[in-house]
Formats: sequence, C-alpha cells, structure tokens
Amino acid sequence: MRNVPEKELQSNLDSILTRAQSERIVISRGGKPCAVLVGIEDYDAEDLALASSADFWLMIRQRRASGKSFPLAEVEARLGIISGKPAGKRTTSRKARKHS
Repeated sequence: MRNVPEKELQSNLDSILTRAQSERIVISRGGKPCAVLVGIEDYDAEDLALASSADFWLMIRQRRASGKSFPLAEVEARLGIISGKPAGKRTTSRKARKHS
C-alpha cells in the first residue's frame, strides 16, 4: 500500500491511477489519510455491484456467523478444482478465472 499526498495526486494522476490497478493507494490531506484508491480494471459489473451492496455484505456476515461456511479448499475439492495455492496467494487475474 502506498501513501500519496493530495498534491502529488493532483500532479501525477495518470501514473497513480495506473499504479492503483496493482496496489491500494492511501490519499492523505494535511498529513492524515482521507481516502483509499482501489483500481477496478479487472472487475466486471457484477463484482462492482456486489462490492457496494449492503445486502450482500450483510448476507456474508450472517453466513460467516452461522458457522455454516466452507473453506475455499473444500469448495475447490468438491468442484474438482486443483489450485495448488492458498486462497490469499493466487496470482491468476480475475478475468482469467471467469468462465464463459
């Protein structure tokens, strides 16, 4: 995660937007963090809608709290998917994982 002062954002917007596609950018104003810039080039409309849906995140929280969730490795095993990497360490882009 990179910290960028508001002034630098104004003067280097293009390069900062490019960098935001691979890392989160914390924007500061007066030395204090005020926003986070997250690139969305690899997102589709459904990803964006769910990311900002309060109902979706409520459902996720409720499901996690119920104890009825499955680890990703178990889901992959049930579906016959062989990833070979822990969930947080995957390097395949979101577009490449999408099924047509």
